[in-house]
Formats: sequence, C-alpha cells, structure tokens
Amino acid sequence: MRPDAIALLLLAAVLTATPAYAYVDPGTGGMLVQLVTGGVAGLLVLVRLFWSRITGAFRRGDADPGGRDGAPAGR
Repeated sequence: MRPDAIALLLLAAVLTATPAYAYVDPGTGGMLVQLVTGGVAGLLVLVRLFWSRITGAFRRGDADPGGRDGAPAGR
C-alpha cells in the first residue's frame, strides 16, 4: 500500500472516530507503569547479557581480551 493511501486512511479513521464512553480506573495507570518498568528492566538485562558482543562489534582486534572463556588473559 502506498504511504499516501495509508495516511489518508489514518486521517479518515481519526476524523470519524466516535466516543467510546469507557471508564479507565486508577489501577490501569498502575498496570501501565508496571508494564513500562518491566520492559525497561528486561531491556537492561538483555544489554547486560550481550554487552561483550555489543562492544565487540565496535572494537578493533580481539573481541574478548578479558579471557572470559576461563583462561587467564595473559596466556
């Protein structure tokens, strides 16, 4: 689908939307905060797990100079 057709459909959907008359209780805000907090924590764990690969992509030479495979770094 062409981008201008998508924009036209989106504009039509926004302009013709009817009110939902829905009630959003305070617990919903807490769930949204929990969702965002959990997502951020998950991303931080993923970055921590793959940090050596991430930095290795930008490093020259040996990607793991610290000897993380169990051998001392000097050998």
